Amino acid sequence: TKFSNLVRRTLNYSDKDFIDFEQEIKLIELYLSLEKLRFKDDLNFTIELNDIDDILIPPMLIQPFIENAFVHGLLHKEGDKNLTIRFRLEEVLICEITDNGVGREKAQEIKKRQRSNHESFAVNAIKKRFSILETHFKGELGFELQDVIVNSKVEGTKVILRIPYKNKF
Repeated sequence: TKFSNLVRRTLNYSDKDFIDFEQEIKLIELYLSLEKLRFKDDLNFTIELNDIDDILIPPMLIQPFIENAFVHGLLHKEGDKNLTIRFRLEEVLICEITDNGVGREKAQEIKKRQRSNHESFAVNAIKKRFSILETHFKGELGFELQDVIVNSKVEGTKVILRIPYKNKF
């Protein structure tokens, strides 16, 4: 039921330019609830909304990066898998996705060992979407990837998304 709900929402949002921020959060929560079934008690996640309300955002920009956190970082990590999604409103909507996975360098090593030449369709598609959005909206848009470093050791990855938004009213 959760999976069919996720697919239905994804299809409904795919042809829209903007959706309610709350709808995007519900989609993310639904996706995370499915991942929780896979990872069970090893997965801990938090979503910090910081009282953001009454805005519209382009759909489906956030979830692919959350999925990448699982596929490239958390899946290969032993023990507790932590994911934090934090939002703040500035000139654009800032979304930070932080995981305690294996990190980007180790993920590349694993990808090479598995002899995968797969280039991320989602990331390339999102780059194109951000390029289009930049022609219509002010502010610096896009995403950047950073290593999370604790005691001089890579302990995960942080993605910072800069997303345009419209006020509802």
